[in-house]
Amino acid sequence: MLVTPELNRHNKRLALLLAAIVMLVCGTASVVYSWVFPMVLLGPLAYWLVRRRTLRRLRVMRTPFPPVWDAILCTQVAYFNALDQTDKDRFRQLVKIFLDEVRITGIRTEVDQQCRVLVAASAIIPVFGFPDWEYSGLGEVLIYPSAFGPNYGTSEQTDRTILGMVGTGHLSGVMVLSKPDLVAGFTNLRDKRNVGIHEFAHLVDKADGVIDGIPAGIPRDVARPWIEWIGQELDEPPKRGSHIHRYAYTNEAEYFAVLTEYLFEAPAALERKNPEMYRMLQKMFRQDTKRFLTSTALRRTGKVGRNTPCPCGSGEKYKKCCRLKALQGLST
Repeated sequence: MLVTPELNRHNKRLALLLAAIVMLVCGTASVVYSWVFPMVLLGPLAYWLVRRRTLRRLRVMRTPFPPVWDAILCTQVAYFNALDQTDKDRFRQLVKIFLDEVRITGIRTEVDQQCRVLVAASAIIPVFGFPDWEYSGLGEVLIYPSAFGPNYGTSEQTDRTILGMVGTGHLSGVMVLSKPDLVAGFTNLRDKRNVGIHEFAHLVDKADGVIDGIPAGIPRDVARPWIEWIGQELDEPPKRGSHIHRYAYTNEAEYFAVLTEYLFEAPAALERKNPEMYRMLQKMFRQDTKRFLTSTALRRTGKVGRNTPCPCGSGEKYKKCCRLKALQGLST
């Protein structure tokens, strides 16, 4: 969540109020019980505890956005390119905050700038319609060198069929992603698949405490038809030729995550195949992706001619702007 002037003022007032209450209580206790310890110091401590996260985010928001991160967004994230300039600036700020607060750790593989930015983009895209969203509880994303098994194994003897997973039990607060599949999700723009968005959709679903395919805050007019729709789909899954990937029919949670990928990867196809489903997802995520994720916007990402204008909007030729930045940044 970005720190707006209003949020900053509210946080500051709350911190001052709490500090005043603590100092008053401690001052009274010192008189009544003749405490020698300077309890008045607890007031500033309370103020700092309330303010520290907001102040850190303000510092992060003031830092320049790294050019190599911008190059990666411009050349690999179609969603980012489809935004107007105001929303692009907001997206950049959210990327900075996410990467400041969530550790991204490579397990037997290197975590480069491309990987970090694509993880952040995967997190931001599904919740961009929620100005106050927080991935509470997520502390670390583990990046694996390939797909893995149910026990997180990557050996040749392991049945490596999992591309991403939200940790449970002792791994609660951790997400695991396959690096090549994370990158592939942003390479093929029309395959309805994006493992990063898929796994963060599970966290959106989990915001109410349970991953059940029914996200928290679902609009009232959508909740009943969505539940009924999922029930019907899972009771009678299509035998062949469905436009929805078959993995969706595993359970309610996977149905929601797969349809989330669909909404952000191929919204026009989703709306054409099933307008009612598109309408429900649009309301759930508060994003009309078909409106701005047009074919033109999608074509702006991926292979860009050396002498064509850079998709970042700088006005420079691509060979002198994002392509050069990306090569320089990713090589360091």
